[in-house]
Amino acid sequence: MLSDRLPSRRVIAAALATVTLAAGLAADLGRARADDGDPAGWSVLTDPRRRAFLIATDTAGGPRLLTVACLRDVDEIVLYATLAGLAPDRSGVGLSLSVADASLDATGSTDTIDGAVTLTVDLADGAAARKALAPRLKRLMTAPGPLVVAVDGAAPVEIPLEDLPPRRGIAGPWKTFDKVCFGR
Repeated sequence: MLSDRLPSRRVIAAALATVTLAAGLAADLGRARADDGDPAGWSVLTDPRRRAFLIATDTAGGPRLLTVACLRDVDEIVLYATLAGLAPDRSGVGLSLSVADASLDATGSTDTIDGAVTLTVDLADGAAARKALAPRLKRLMTAPGPLVVAVDGAAPVEIPLEDLPPRRGIAGPWKTFDKVCFGR
């Protein structure tokens, strides 16, 4: 009988739900890494799910050099760095963020996202880890700049933290990011 060989409505509904969820996650990740509307310098994007994305670009509408994603709805902080010279599909890649008197070191993995090799680093997983990271990240992002991003296999990049027209500084975007990510 033909109906014995066809999937049940429950199986079809589950498959459609899985495809819809995967498409939504892929769209979220794409927005976190590239947007032609980004201003030069620092900016922040937020959404109703208590997520904040602190973004650094070199030029208006240009590629994102650094994105710090605070995902309060799942209590994670993830960093994305897209720098020239990164090799794809590597794990254990070292990252260092530093200013004159503070640094943060971590490891992550590279993958090709939207045609660019991007390093992904999980900085904090869980509410306690997110709260513990707050003072270290604040010290890096509010210090006199520049922020130096060094990744294994790529040349270090200096990202100014202060306003240098036409680039926006980090002060305003950091205030919003800090409130969403670390506020109560």
